[in-house]
Amino acid sequence: MSGARQFAASAYLMLKGATRRLVKTAGGVEGAALVTRLDKSTLSRAGSPNTPHFLAVDCVMDLEADVGDPILTRHMADVAGYMLIPKPDVGACQSWVAAIGEMGKESGEAILRISEAIGPDGQITAERAVKMELDRECREAMEVLARVRVALSMLDAENAKGV
Repeated sequence: MSGARQFAASAYLMLKGATRRLVKTAGGVEGAALVTRLDKSTLSRAGSPNTPHFLAVDCVMDLEADVGDPILTRHMADVAGYMLIPKPDVGACQSWVAAIGEMGKESGEAILRISEAIGPDGQITAERAVKMELDRECREAMEVLARVRVALSMLDAENAKGV
């Protein structure tokens, strides 16, 4: 891996590790070769830290769809400073009032738990974060917001069609 790169060498090595996890989850190079256009040796090189070869994005899509987990995409998003939130499978909001209520409830619960976890020093320890289930609370609030965002996107799409 030589030449000008946008990220540190460690980021590319971690990408190789995520590639190996994805291929392993897909049944190893033999299983992964069955669901993408790549052969076993190419898949093996893509996971090797000793080669400059990486998976093509169409092959990443094929493998992640096969295993049902965006292993590599999640890693790349993280390196770029983003996080993935699953897009909910929802129709139009049946009740905007209920959606607003759910947003308030879940956001309020996350805020309450986080404020309870703050210690006298103004910090949150890893132990308190786990004990207070802060990750779960934040995830639940984000999922509610994601459902509303999808419903709003559907309205935007309908508006664009002139419906």
